[in-house]
Amino acid sequence: MQAGLLPPPLLFIVLSALQGDSMINDPYKAECIRQKIHCHPKAICQLDGLSSEFYCRCLPGYDGDGINLCRAPTFHITVSDASVCDEFGEQVCLLHVKEPSVTFHISVSASATRRLPTVRWYKFYTGQSPQFHSYRQRLGSVGNRTLRIMVGNHGRILTLLSIQDDDFYPNLFWAEVRLHALIPKAVEVEAYELTHFQMLNPSGLRFYFALEGASIEVGPFLEGDTAVLRLPEYLDLSPSSFVQWIKEPRPLTLLDSQAVVLANDVEEMEISSLTESSFGHVRALVYDFNSEVPGRVLVAERLFLIKKDVSKTCVGSRDEKSCHCNPGFEGSGVHCVDVNECERKTALKCLAEAECINTYGSYFCRCPKGLEGDGLLSCIDIDECTRGTHSCNRGALCLNTLGSYICACQSGFVGDGLHCKAKSTWSPWSPWSPCSVTCGFQNQMRIRQCAHVESGMRCLGPSADLKLCPHLQPCPTDGGWSVWSPWSVCLETCLGIKKRVRLCDSPAPSRGGLPCKGEKEQLGLCHESHCAVDGAWSPWASWTPCPISCGLGVVRRSRRCNNPSPKHGGRNCSGHGYEEGTCGFPEALCKFLVKPSGSIIPGKLIQIRSQT
Repeated sequence: MQAGLLPPPLLFIVLSALQGDSMINDPYKAECIRQKIHCHPKAICQLDGLSSEFYCRCLPGYDGDGINLCRAPTFHITVSDASVCDEFGEQVCLLHVKEPSVTFHISVSASATRRLPTVRWYKFYTGQSPQFHSYRQRLGSVGNRTLRIMVGNHGRILTLLSIQDDDFYPNLFWAEVRLHALIPKAVEVEAYELTHFQMLNPSGLRFYFALEGASIEVGPFLEGDTAVLRLPEYLDLSPSSFVQWIKEPRPLTLLDSQAVVLANDVEEMEISSLTESSFGHVRALVYDFNSEVPGRVLVAERLFLIKKDVSKTCVGSRDEKSCHCNPGFEGSGVHCVDVNECERKTALKCLAEAECINTYGSYFCRCPKGLEGDGLLSCIDIDECTRGTHSCNRGALCLNTLGSYICACQSGFVGDGLHCKAKSTWSPWSPWSPCSVTCGFQNQMRIRQCAHVESGMRCLGPSADLKLCPHLQPCPTDGGWSVWSPWSVCLETCLGIKKRVRLCDSPAPSRGGLPCKGEKEQLGLCHESHCAVDGAWSPWASWTPCPISCGLGVVRRSRRCNNPSPKHGGRNCSGHGYEEGTCGFPEALCKFLVKPSGSIIPGKLIQIRSQT
């Protein structure tokens, strides 16, 4: 067996965050104080490896000289959906995987009003140290060929559609923002090692996610027994696989001072003569070559739990003479079963309000919800209001009661206290609309809106208001014509004169207004539609074409008495409306009218006769 500490750097971040330790790790603080070097509260004492001198350095993400100034990062990244985390620290979220997929939610806050940066997601592959590097792979970029990892909502959400063996701790996922305006072009995969400085003092510019699978229980065993852990029963190993076995006092503590390497490059682990320190978690780390990264990195892991048999104690052999059941169990010594102290009432008497809960080999008294204590001597009320563990709405007041609390919506809100909605209320009136005229009359208007209609209440009163524009004088009035009067009576039945009039009084011009434009009288002919109208000829139509080219033919033309037609006893047109004539030449002359080319010269009109 080999003993030693496991070196992967990122794991201590998970350890320190989940254990609730201070996020500032300053191992040389006492030395800086001794040399009267006073570091800024957001800086730690560092040792320069070249000059062997101590100096102050601002924490990751902070900017300054480390003594007088350490300026806080402009942005801070946090988990926005803590419900997915089984445990979480300031920058680390631990998830015990129970589903085949998982989604991480983060949020970015800014200390100054400015556009939030783009968030980048990475997957970290732990390398087989010291022969191979660790790597980080950028997720969600165009070059990623896998479709099982999706980045959405401008980098605020990462979803693993299917979880693979190489997604588990000590491999990690993290979200990161950058402070610098100029960000170099990122490569898809690059060798990446976190420094000791970054490892012990993580900044607010990253948030880590660690996945942990269910542990494989083996046993129970007694001290002195032999436990065998066979990794091939749970994983398919390739000839190039390298397996490292680590003993962990508790999960996610690979850099704990008690974490040791048990064996290297073996697929099966045998621990003989188990002692008290042998029980607990043993993790098998499988390193191999991965198509996503160049070197040999962690491709799978399995966490084993070596369980101790707490039901009995044996000295020597495992027979009834050598074994006896421990308190809380009963049996022959070889076979011991748990005693239910709560049912047998052999337990110490719990308080009347407490509940007795049986456990394997023991029991405990549980105070009712809203109370805390051991259940034996005390059950004290929990003040959920001061602890901040209540679920009252932000618009509600929390009132503590014995064993519980009451939520009451504050003034201006309605609801049951758990869900408070602001009462519907009018928004402030808008400014009055401007007056666009300089005289006369015009209304100004202002409006308001009923806010918080989601409460289901109505706002009382009008949503609009009108008033006359102030200080406007009456405008000049231009004159306007009245309607025309009826026509005057006609004294003659035909071609008599009639008249109608109108007045400039609708309205009459006033205050310098213009008079009416146009005629105030109109004259017309009386009964002109019944007067006699004599007929007149329309122009003659064109002669019809001569129907023959040699010999005599007949042509015609006509006109009509409709320009105008006679009406109401008027005279008809005089003259004739139809004419005929002859055209062409006698046949005896045709031969003299033939052109050299053989065509015939057209004939001409030689006679006209008229017909009425």
